[in-house]
Amino acid sequence: MNIFAKPLIALACAGILLFVFSGQKVQAALLNESGTAILADTFGTGAGSEDLTVDWTVVENLSGIYTYSYIIENPAGDVVLNNDGTPTSKPEVVDAFGIGFDTTAANAYVPFSQTGGLYDRNSGVNGLYWFFAPVTAGSNSPTLSFQSYLPPGMGNADAEAGAPPSPWASDPYGQQVPIPAPIPESTATLTLLAAALFLLLPFRFAISRLIHRGEKMARVRAAFGRPLAPHPCRRDRIN
Repeated sequence: MNIFAKPLIALACAGILLFVFSGQKVQAALLNESGTAILADTFGTGAGSEDLTVDWTVVENLSGIYTYSYIIENPAGDVVLNNDGTPTSKPEVVDAFGIGFDTTAANAYVPFSQTGGLYDRNSGVNGLYWFFAPVTAGSNSPTLSFQSYLPPGMGNADAEAGAPPSPWASDPYGQQVPIPAPIPESTATLTLLAAALFLLLPFRFAISRLIHRGEKMARVRAAFGRPLAPHPCRRDRIN
């Protein structure tokens, strides 16, 4: 095969890769993560007996879709508080949960994928909300889920009921939960360039020789002030 052909084929393949994967991540392994986060009560610091726990999972499938799921734990002993933060003897419940992200952003939310509540609400730029049967102290909510084409970052969540210690929240004293996060443009570009460079590695010496030959011809043309015509009885080759 002519030495010019291999690098040209490689460059064509790299171009195809850039076209096919433009705007997408190069997937190496499917994501399957889980964890917990604390939502601090309205009077708390994220370490009190009135705080809620969010059990979360993020699972990626073969189609590149991420399923985000949350279960809200209302701790045993959670009671309604007076407006000054003093406890009452009335058990507290929780019946709503929300996460903050822009569902209208590209690929952020798979339409109609929100499930788990008695009533689910897509609030666009303000995120997703689930409303469910009251969860009493010492019990859990149903699994609250939705799907996205974007991998997770971290963002704020909140939960509500009708009286203090509601609302519970990530900000300022609680912890964040996974939400869809756009892939930085620089990261996507670097990934594509790395893939293209990997494809071109076997031809790096041939490409280097072609570049050096081009530079040499350019210097000769510049020295003589005119293009060089090939010798009629000789064809230059690169071994």
